[in-house]
Amino acid sequence: MGPEATLLHAAKVSGAIFTTRVDGSVVNENHFTSKCDVYLDGGPGPNAPAKAAGLPDGDYYFQVTDPSGDVLLSTDPVANRRFRVAGGVIVAYVGDGSGPPHPTGADLDHSEIGAITVGLANVSCTADFLDTPNAGGVYKVWATPVAQFQGDPSQVAPACSGGCSYGFVHSKSKTDNFKVQPSISTFCIRVNKEFSEFGPSGPYFPRAGWLIEVQDSDGVINSRVTADETGAVFGQAEFCGLTAGAYIVREEQQGPDEVSGLVVNGVELPPERSYSFEWQPGDPEPEITFRNFLFGIIGLNAPDRTAEPLLELLFL
Repeated sequence: MGPEATLLHAAKVSGAIFTTRVDGSVVNENHFTSKCDVYLDGGPGPNAPAKAAGLPDGDYYFQVTDPSGDVLLSTDPVANRRFRVAGGVIVAYVGDGSGPPHPTGADLDHSEIGAITVGLANVSCTADFLDTPNAGGVYKVWATPVAQFQGDPSQVAPACSGGCSYGFVHSKSKTDNFKVQPSISTFCIRVNKEFSEFGPSGPYFPRAGWLIEVQDSDGVINSRVTADETGAVFGQAEFCGLTAGAYIVREEQQGPDEVSGLVVNGVELPPERSYSFEWQPGDPEPEITFRNFLFGIIGLNAPDRTAEPLLELLFL
């Protein structure tokens, strides 16, 4: 049984990918000074718990395109753009040698579980990958399970149709935007997760490891998890390098929680698990807060025990 047999065959792949430096560190607004500096990271993001947003174990292909996914920028065969996930993180580059190898680095955030990063450009960089036609230097990286790939992986640009870009089915792929030559306006979305174990009236506490998704106008989804106490902002997920267009921001339901609040740039809106908006240059960057409370008995099935000291005080 091959590694791909262990993958989930659902319509939607769990977990997340993101772009980093070779050591797994993030850069401001996903802005890199060279294509050779961009590495693929997967599973738990920087400052996230080790098991948060882990990719299902197995083998994956990746590709680099323009932001829309219409223009392929990777130049080697798909089979040479292959990596392996174990324990929710990337642990090996396993390209078949049909092109120059892709370099790897140790992911310092999760080195204790063998996590590595994989260069999006192979060792022939800067010839691979090609420059984006996007005027602002914005790129998109995709990753899809080998078992979900549609097409011939021995080719560079396999044909496929129906919500598919060069063999990568939109609904079965994870993506992340990044930029190398900033010349157009980009923005960030910051999403806060707050949770209460005391009912809808609170108090509320930041929650780490909560999956947040951002869908762009092309239907492509980027994923992040909210940061733990070591992150820049506890309980926040940040999406940067985004360009003008329509977006949907969603939180994943986790356990028996109920929605109690949605706050956008300080304005309270009717509680929802998603928020839709359109961004144009000059608009403020959205900061979104999703609030939830535990449904049922206080403390039941709550993985985050930040409220326990307060519970003890209440029962003294």
